[in-house]
Amino acid sequence: MKSRTTKVVLGAIAAVAALVVIWGAMHHGPETWAGKLLARFKGESQPARTGDAGPRTPRIEIVAGHPDTIRFTDEAYKTVGVTLFEVESAPPPDPLRLPGSLVLDPNRLVRVHSRFTGELIKIGDVNPRAGNNAERDGNSLRTLRYGDYVKKGDVMAIVWSKEIGEKKSELVDAISKLDADQKLLERLESTEKGVVAEKVKIDARRTVQADAIALARAERTLRSWRISDEEIAAIYREADDVRKRQADTDNDKTWAELEIKAPIDGLIVEKSVNEGAMIDPDDVLFQVADLSQLMVLANIYEEDLPALRKLDPSQHKWLVDLKSDPDDKPREGSFDLIGTIIDPEAHTGVVMGWLDNSEAHLAAGQFITATIALPADPHLVTIPSSALIEQGDTSYVLVETNAERHEFTRRKVTVKRRWRHSVYICRDSGTEGSGRGESDKGQSNGCGADSLKVGEKVIVTGVLELSAEFDAAQSRSEEQQ
Repeated sequence: MKSRTTKVVLGAIAAVAALVVIWGAMHHGPETWAGKLLARFKGESQPARTGDAGPRTPRIEIVAGHPDTIRFTDEAYKTVGVTLFEVESAPPPDPLRLPGSLVLDPNRLVRVHSRFTGELIKIGDVNPRAGNNAERDGNSLRTLRYGDYVKKGDVMAIVWSKEIGEKKSELVDAISKLDADQKLLERLESTEKGVVAEKVKIDARRTVQADAIALARAERTLRSWRISDEEIAAIYREADDVRKRQADTDNDKTWAELEIKAPIDGLIVEKSVNEGAMIDPDDVLFQVADLSQLMVLANIYEEDLPALRKLDPSQHKWLVDLKSDPDDKPREGSFDLIGTIIDPEAHTGVVMGWLDNSEAHLAAGQFITATIALPADPHLVTIPSSALIEQGDTSYVLVETNAERHEFTRRKVTVKRRWRHSVYICRDSGTEGSGRGESDKGQSNGCGADSLKVGEKVIVTGVLELSAEFDAAQSRSEEQQ
């Protein structure tokens, strides 16, 4: 009894629901879900809503015989608003800015030694009021010190050396002995034959020859010690005075003295001794530097070294400006040596060059910045990043191959460098222009066909959507075949 009652109730509910559906379809139109349902029961098709697009007409088509080339219809080309970019040569990279400092040129730095062991009895004099190249006068002299300028040949120090005195005396002895033996030989030769035995004359001649050899040896020894011609001439005069017994006693006071003279024009950058010091040939008395040219030591990161080593020697130029002077104008210079040793801590190498300082406006030890301009890579071109179509590890661009017919070819390219808004692509080494012939392929500086020419035009807007339509067009073309 209960089961029959339940069936009656459910049937009544279903009938009411059917009436509601029919009433809604009659009063609210076919757009409602009820109308759709009623139409389905009646077997009628649902009309399209206002604004629904019908079957889309393809905007592109595959060019017959060229599966990688598409053609836009005239209407689609106008409505899409294709934006093109003309391929350009890659611009030069940012210049290298290398920090560094100025140092003394080791090729213009001379260490001054004494050639003999002895006592340094006097430091040379200088006029502090005189300029670097001014003539010395006898006023306001003082002893040399660090920072003084000397000219080549100026006396920097005087050393008292026993060796010098002995060698000078040996020369005097040789001169006197030769003179005496020469006079003896002349007397023997002037005698009549038979008065003096011939052997005596022969021995006298040999003695004179030996004296001449000893004299030459003593003189050569002094010259090898860089004793000047004036000093050697003074020794000959001293020997002559000895023969005349007119020796100058004042000469004895300077007999063993040796003057140490400046080897070059330059600045004293080191003074290591004072008067009264005992010295030997290994001691460095002074260091004199020619500051008309300074060495530049600049530090470069190891990742920048390859670009620097690719430069031609004629491009080894840089501009050097001082960090300490904001108004300083960069000075032109050159670098010759690119270091081959990397600092393991800083991972930097050293670039060495030279800078003219003939006006003496620069100082060793100053911090500098060296700027090196790098040329553009002739094997690269640049396009906007938006022109790339990335598919896995492969990159493509849509290149215009026929402007009149709106034809574009999807070409694989090799990306060498990526920036924020642009990329560098392998450059085609063939004839530049908008076309691309078969003969150009494989001659792209190691890039094969994956390259672009300067002057070609590529699409830079909507390339992802166009690439999808490209694939769809290829599929339709394959189905039709």
